[in-house]
Amino acid sequence: MKNLLSLFTIILLSSAAYSQFAIDVQAKGAANSTWLLNKNISDKGATQDYAAAWGSSYGIAGNIYFGMTGLGVEFLYSTHNAAYTGAYSVNDVSTGSYTSNVELQTIQIPLLLKFQSEKGAYIELGPQLTNISSAQFDRSGELLGIGFDESKDVSEQYASSYISGVLGFGSKIAFGDLPLGMLLGIRLQYSFGDLMGVDGEGLSLGSEEDPGFWHPTHEPTQAVSGGLMIGLTYTIK
Repeated sequence: MKNLLSLFTIILLSSAAYSQFAIDVQAKGAANSTWLLNKNISDKGATQDYAAAWGSSYGIAGNIYFGMTGLGVEFLYSTHNAAYTGAYSVNDVSTGSYTSNVELQTIQIPLLLKFQSEKGAYIELGPQLTNISSAQFDRSGELLGIGFDESKDVSEQYASSYISGVLGFGSKIAFGDLPLGMLLGIRLQYSFGDLMGVDGEGLSLGSEEDPGFWHPTHEPTQAVSGGLMIGLTYTIK
């Protein structure tokens, strides 16, 4: 993270010598397709599979531009969900099924290098620190004709924070000659390291040092998301 910040600073200082200075202040929000991927879940087959899940984020951002090159930092309150489905059977005879969901409440702080055109199109990339404030697991289904529901706090099963790589692109659409504009873009995120956590049945996935009882061969968990980002931007030149 420190090395990336140093690189971003060098790029900005190189641009500052001959470029116009501008500041963007933004309010933004996003709707995302969100996933928590783990090989131990992927290998379960029909007894445990991924389902589509959705999350959201909102917050503020500040960007400093020297000409077409900039550096931005954001503070976003986010929800990252993961959904699963599973089916039980004995000798190919169905005995039940379930659906489950993990909801992570997080605070995201991306530090992004930005490049923009004169017409407002932009591309952004860089690291993001995510702090997990809570993790909730919910499951419901039926087994041998008997329905069940469960809900539990699984925050202790997850890492307290993780680093992601962020890639985004889009456009700032100016409102005529006003300093105000609309932000419209797409952002993709992929985490590095291991979030740990639980599987689709709420069982611990463990860690490298302490594998879970039901998953003795530990596999890392990655957070993946992609979605649409919109917002308002105010430019000071």
